[in-house]
Amino acid sequence: MNTALLALCLVIAIAVFALFITWKKSNPYALVDLVETKTPEELRSFVTQATQHAEDMGGHLTLAHKVLPPMVISDERAAAADRASNLLVITRYSSSDAGEAALAARKSWVEQYTHRTYATTPAHPIELRILRTIFSLIELFSRVEVSGEGNQQQIESLIETSHIVQGAGIYEGDWSGQLKLSNNQPIWMLNFLEYTEEADYGAHPEAAPNKSISGKAAYKKYGDGMATSLACVGGRIGWKSNALKPLSGTDDGHWDEIAIAVYPSTRALMTMYAQPAYRAAHVHRLAGLARTRLVATQPITTQTRETL
Repeated sequence: MNTALLALCLVIAIAVFALFITWKKSNPYALVDLVETKTPEELRSFVTQATQHAEDMGGHLTLAHKVLPPMVISDERAAAADRASNLLVITRYSSSDAGEAALAARKSWVEQYTHRTYATTPAHPIELRILRTIFSLIELFSRVEVSGEGNQQQIESLIETSHIVQGAGIYEGDWSGQLKLSNNQPIWMLNFLEYTEEADYGAHPEAAPNKSISGKAAYKKYGDGMATSLACVGGRIGWKSNALKPLSGTDDGHWDEIAIAVYPSTRALMTMYAQPAYRAAHVHRLAGLARTRLVATQPITTQTRETL
C-alpha cells in the first residue's frame, strides 16, 4: 500500500472517529432477530410485522435475509436453535427509547414466532460507507483473483484450505455443498463475538505478543490483518454493532459484538482463507474469542435497505 493511500486512510479514520462521537450522542438502537419459521407464509409475516412495527416507531428495516442452514457454525450454548434458525432480520431505531419499546414488544411475539432478539448499538451508516471506500481502494491496489470457477482442481484446493482454517465446522454438509447452496451469489456472514478476558495463544505461541493482551485487543489484531484479505477478494463490512443484551428469557450468554462481512461468493470467502496474510491473522481470532456464532445469509426481500 503506497504512502498516498495510507495518508487517505488516516484522514478517513479521523473522520470516522468524529462520526462515532456524534453517533454515540444520538443513542441509535438496532434489533437483531434470529427466527425459526415453519412456512414461507410465517417467514413473510415476521418480516412484514417487524418492518411495520419499526416504521411505527420511527425506524426502518435494515435487512431481511434467509439463513443458509449448512453454512452455520453454531454456538455450543444454543446449537439446536442456531441450526433451526432460517431468517435474519435487523431493524434500526433513531433513539434508545424507540428501540427499548420495540424490544419490549418482541416479548409479546413469543406465541406467534420462535425467535431470539438482540439489542445493539449500530455503527453509523456513513462510517460504513467510508469503510466501503477504504475497502474499494485496497481492492484497487491489491486485487486477488478469486479461484475455482470451472476448475475442479482449484476447487479441491480451496476446500482443503477452508477445512484447515475453519475446520469442517458445519453441522451438516461440507464446503462442496456450500458452494452449490450459495449458487455463486454474495454471502452475508453474520458473526456473533464474545471476547476472552485475556487472549489465549496456547495453540499458537509463536504469534503471542511480548506482553499479555485482552481478547478484544487480539481480535483487533485479527481485524487489522484480515481487512486487506477481505478487500482483496472484493469483500467488505456490511453491518456492525456492539451487542447490548438478548431478549429476556433467552439463555444465550453475553456477546460483545455483532458484525456482518459480505463476500461476493463462497469461492471468494474460500479464496480469502487461502491467503497467507489471512491465515497469519486468523491465529489472533482464535486467541481472542471465547466463543462465536457464524451464520451465512443471503437477501430475500427487495425491502432490504443495504447499509453500505
